Amino acid sequence: MRVTNRLMADTVLSSLYKNTQQLLKLQEMVSSEKRINRPSDDPIGMGKILDYRKMLSSIDQYNTNIIRGKTQIDLTESCLEAIDDLVLKARRIAVEQSAGELENRPTAAQEVKNIYDQILQLANTKLRDTYILSGHQTDTAPFSRDSDYNATYNGDDGDIRIIVGDNLDIKINVTGEDALRSGVDVFDSLRDLINGLEDPDTSAGTAQIATQVAPLSNALDQIKAVRSEAASTFIQLETTENQLAKFKLNVEDMLSDTEDADMAQAIVELQVQKTAYETSLATAAKILQRSLMDFLR
Repeated sequence: MRVTNRLMADTVLSSLYKNTQQLLKLQEMVSSEKRINRPSDDPIGMGKILDYRKMLSSIDQYNTNIIRGKTQIDLTESCLEAIDDLVLKARRIAVEQSAGELENRPTAAQEVKNIYDQILQLANTKLRDTYILSGHQTDTAPFSRDSDYNATYNGDDGDIRIIVGDNLDIKINVTGEDALRSGVDVFDSLRDLINGLEDPDTSAGTAQIATQVAPLSNALDQIKAVRSEAASTFIQLETTENQLAKFKLNVEDMLSDTEDADMAQAIVELQVQKTAYETSLATAAKILQRSLMDFLR
């Protein structure tokens, strides 16, 4: 077979083109520090990369949900702790006044009214633009009262749940019904205590005051039970958060192993390819120049 000048030129140009493509690929690998920059580099590897990135995106969303849940539970705990202290204070007043300290009753009545309104204000706490104790009615203040200290619950018993894993969701809210009305109605007990303290019939008033000591004690137990449940949920969220952090590191390692280039090896290969490219370029220049001279002769 006769080797023509055209065939030699085509062969040289094809080799030069391949060397150029390989050089560009290695240059991109070194600059991006990625072994795979497009599906054509490694179709199977790119499939794994997309799966790992999807996992990492899901983990980030789970972590965002957990932070939101922990924030809400932390705020709820602070409110319930303050309410717990106020109910305890009201119970102490009831115990003291049931002993018949008549001269202090107007002051005690006003103090209990203040406690009532403080608890009402705490129960209506908002996290950003949402009421935390209203169930699903997050745009509605959970409690209101009339001039006679009759409280109304305006929320519902809806659970607010967050997704923290595949097929795993956790309740993060406490409703005002659960905390303040599920067994003992805290507001009713405080109202009855106020009425007893303001009753002009001191004997009847003393009896009514005494009957609120036990309900207020039960209210304390009721609030503590809700706080305990919220604390358990907080711990569960922290445990899940720690597990996700470990899982994320594993996924990031797998992504790196699949996607990232071995920089030392890539740099060596780039230098070798540069030499091959320069050699091909020099060879092509000689052959093409010779072919052109032959043509001119």
